[in-house]
Amino acid sequence: MADDSSKQQAARGKRHYSGLTRVAAAAPGLGDKAMRRRGFTESRIVSDWPAIVGEVLALDTAPEKLVFARGSTGGGTLHLRVAGAAALEVQHQIPQIIERINTVFGYSAIARIALKQGPLPKRRESTRPKLRPLAPQEESRIHESVSGVGRGDLRQALEDLGKAVTARSTATSADGDVKKRTNS
Repeated sequence: MADDSSKQQAARGKRHYSGLTRVAAAAPGLGDKAMRRRGFTESRIVSDWPAIVGEVLALDTAPEKLVFARGSTGGGTLHLRVAGAAALEVQHQIPQIIERINTVFGYSAIARIALKQGPLPKRRESTRPKLRPLAPQEESRIHESVSGVGRGDLRQALEDLGKAVTARSTATSADGDVKKRTNS
């Protein structure tokens, strides 16, 4: 009996993975240790920075580190790297930036922002494919296909989606014919 219970305890202590694990399942935790060293308990503030402050402001700013008082998880100071010429404009927008960040976190995580002027880190290039411009007949065909939708916002979203799918899934040949793109 005692031998069976020790085997069960040993089995519980070991992790057994059957098959392959998706990289996407492990990816959120990969950078967390490095982010915590810089004070970012949540890596969202760095990864979602353009969504938090807006694309325009994100071009001139980058979060550097987040400092909390010992034992506290709120009322921290965000150290923000700012491109030289934009520092004055960013300084005037600090209350709005704090409000946006705290809205994302759901509590008063940030109480103040310390600006540091200097060069920004290089931004990664977008991995999204470049979309070709649509021909007028393609645009009119998409517009006609969604014209029966009653809600204006939904109709516009469907039209934008249709344009993106059409521009990405087809390629125009040199003689002007539209051909389906192959993924080979």
